[in-house]
Amino acid sequence: MKIKATLAATAALAFVMPALAQTTAPKSGAGKMSQAECASTWTKLDVSNSGSVSQSQAQGVVTDFNAADTNGDGKLTQAEFMTACEKGLVTASAGTGTGGRGMTGNEPNSLKK
Repeated sequence: MKIKATLAATAALAFVMPALAQTTAPKSGAGKMSQAECASTWTKLDVSNSGSVSQSQAQGVVTDFNAADTNGDGKLTQAEFMTACEKGLVTASAGTGTGGRGMTGNEPNSLKK
């Protein structure tokens, strides 16, 4: 009887473990965006075409601003942003339709709905 119970439990685990494995957090880099997605997200953040974005503009998009801001000046250049994006520090949420924060509040009136 114990052998049957053990076999049943083992069989049940064999079916449950793959489902549990799918609910674990993705490994680092698994959610990286493509270069095109990074460029598109940058364009949506830097609506004034100033060449840099502040920490408040990057909030909700850049997961670790301090790591992305390699020169420590409190803003991200496009080069810093793209490097951060390649490292997986940027999420697709600058109004890209993937659960983002949408408009930053700094858009020209023609872009606001």
